[in-house]
Amino acid sequence: MLSSRQRRSDPEHFLAFTSIFKNENTYLGEWLEYHRIVGVDHFYLYDDDGSPEARELLQPYIEKGLVTRHSWTHLDGTRHDRPTPFGQRNKNHMAFGHAAQHYRNRCHWMMKIDIDEFLLPAGPEGSLVPALERLNATRIKGVMIPRYDFGDNGHRTRPKGLVCESYTRREAAPSNHKDLANARFLSNNRRCNSAHRWHHRPLKRGRLVPEGEVTEMRLNHYYTKSLEEYLARQNTSHGRLQTEERFRQRNSTNNEVEDLSMLKYVPEIAERLVKRNPGIPIGENRGDSPQSHGISP
Repeated sequence: MLSSRQRRSDPEHFLAFTSIFKNENTYLGEWLEYHRIVGVDHFYLYDDDGSPEARELLQPYIEKGLVTRHSWTHLDGTRHDRPTPFGQRNKNHMAFGHAAQHYRNRCHWMMKIDIDEFLLPAGPEGSLVPALERLNATRIKGVMIPRYDFGDNGHRTRPKGLVCESYTRREAAPSNHKDLANARFLSNNRRCNSAHRWHHRPLKRGRLVPEGEVTEMRLNHYYTKSLEEYLARQNTSHGRLQTEERFRQRNSTNNEVEDLSMLKYVPEIAERLVKRNPGIPIGENRGDSPQSHGISP
């Protein structure tokens, strides 16, 4: 277990995320502010978008030392810029490998995570930090975080509210997981072709906590959102068909359970977003989605 004093010293970050994004400008602000609230203190972001809007959105976070941004639009010509067969190395895998190689010595915990995934503390504190501090960081090399897929909540077009308040129905049991790594156990991950798992140093022994034992953290995956958003999302794999039929299939089991656990964070997220961009009235920023709760600035 690490003391607060150790946590604040070297390495410089306690909990860091590494993510690659494209066409996510609508969601980046909410995703960043939510995770700042729950204890993520740095983000290694790989910008496959390349737009001036994305750079402008991230600049305040970069200036505060919260975000390290890498331009990731063109690698090795264009052969990585199109959907790839399942399991083939792509720009996502290359970004995660780059983060492990260059930043694993700068943080205690590192997670590969997408912009449509929200890591939720399931304990009473409302923060991820206490749960991680309770782990034996000298023996545990990682935690398999259970992941729940959320459905469309009946939306065919993008609702005006935040993602975490507009989509509150999910599958009954987790259908996948993602690994949160103890960075001291990570290898350079140069040949790791996975968006879910890390490669660890083979000669450094440690235990990977299975998802069945994880009760204090879980991952909310807002994959489809509305039909409109699903059809417009980035697609990195030939196996991910973006059709209305596939959308209905994905949602057939992802609206089974109502889950309101994220709603307690909505007021602070909304307040932070308004402060970040005071020119946008709160009503236009959030709108009148079915789960809207009348938050005012």
